[in-house]
Amino acid sequence: MTEKEIECPKCKKRSVFVEHPDEYEVWLKCTECDYFQGMSADDWHRIHNSPNLDDKIRKMYEKEHGVSQGAGGSCRTCGSSSGEGGFFGICSKCCYKILIIVFIIMIIGSYMAWMALL
Repeated sequence: MTEKEIECPKCKKRSVFVEHPDEYEVWLKCTECDYFQGMSADDWHRIHNSPNLDDKIRKMYEKEHGVSQGAGGSCRTCGSSSGEGGFFGICSKCCYKILIIVFIIMIIGSYMAWMALL
């Protein structure tokens, strides 16, 4: 398997490349998103020739980040893959932020309407 054939567990694109900074360490980096995973050279040696390398890397990512990619997908606003589901594909953190912004806009709009009537 060449380096460009590895699927990124975060963005699901085949854009992960392998970097060997020294003889004891291996870094997996995605060129499309901010995915980074470091592991020992022994761990990499155990998994890199297996037929289900993408699944093993995805499981390591899910174990490290505590997310399940299968159900939730990624947030449409921030791109995080929290796996929470959400409303219209937006995570709960972004929903709260959007609601606060809408609330502030409503307050400013009502104040401007009130000032126009005076």
